[in-house]
Amino acid sequence: MTASAQEPPVEHPPLDAVIPNFREDERILTRYESMLQRRIKTFGMEHESSIRRNASTKRDDLREELERAQAEHERLSEIAVTTREAYRAAFPHHVKKTRLIEPTMIENVRSLGSAKKLYAAAHDAWAAAEHVMSTIRKLEHNESQLDVELQRALERAPQTIKDVTESDKWLDEIHAEEELANVKAKVDEIVAERDAYAERLAAGRVSDDERRLRAFAQAGVKHIAMPVSAIVFVRVEHYGTSSYLIARDVRKQQYALPYDRRLEPLLDGVYDIEKAGETFAARRSLRENGAMLLTVREHFQKCCDNADAAAQEAYQAHREFIKQTRTLPATPADEVESAAIEALVALAAA
Repeated sequence: MTASAQEPPVEHPPLDAVIPNFREDERILTRYESMLQRRIKTFGMEHESSIRRNASTKRDDLREELERAQAEHERLSEIAVTTREAYRAAFPHHVKKTRLIEPTMIENVRSLGSAKKLYAAAHDAWAAAEHVMSTIRKLEHNESQLDVELQRALERAPQTIKDVTESDKWLDEIHAEEELANVKAKVDEIVAERDAYAERLAAGRVSDDERRLRAFAQAGVKHIAMPVSAIVFVRVEHYGTSSYLIARDVRKQQYALPYDRRLEPLLDGVYDIEKAGETFAARRSLRENGAMLLTVREHFQKCCDNADAAAQEAYQAHREFIKQTRTLPATPADEVESAAIEALVALAAA
């Protein structure tokens, strides 16, 4: 069936406000977030690497100190054995395995003081070796504690990274980079524009046309363009006294068409609008094999990438949509919109 416009085309009034390019804005916001996250990730990796390097440096220092202590202990142990054996040779009854007994005063006098000297040398060597052994035990304990300290530091790392990367100082430092600073300036412009719009909206200083065009731009809803294939009407949106049917194709692209009550009988179907001579004609969409009609359920299955649960949920929502009773006035349409409407109405009347 073919159809042509029955009403004179209606042009939408011009707008003073500029509708943002939401797709470009989203690209900038995504890029900024990606750049920020990369720097946070880099800082996190560097922070954890620093923790591990510090632990490794401490371990190396401890092992060097331990090696020196062990060498010193070996040297002092040899001296302790030599001095003990010398004391044992002169006073065997005063050496009980490794235990040393101090000589009596008489023994010291009779030996002209050598007994005291031999004892002191053996005792001091033993004490020095024991002192170094105590140091070795501490160093070995400290080395084992390094793993515990490293694990604790790594467990604290996420919070430390969060605290640092959320601090004004760190943010100021990374935004000093020219590339990030340029993107951040664009982000600030986007945020300022959205804040200004929200303020105008709250104050009632946004026209219905601007609100509609902004909402369509943000949701990626396009002005109807023909030819178009496999569209289903999924909802109605209202902007002041104007209402728009929103259609979606299987590629998930959305289109807006001014509301016309004559389209109500077509809400439960999938349609193509194709060129037919000098005008356009609408027809029911067919499956890929061209043998049978494409159903609304199949349309949602394609839109949901064959995810059954999501397709069923969308289908049920659509069933509720077509059951609603609407008493809305027709919304003025431009030439292209009128051609699309008349093509669909002609199909409904066929």
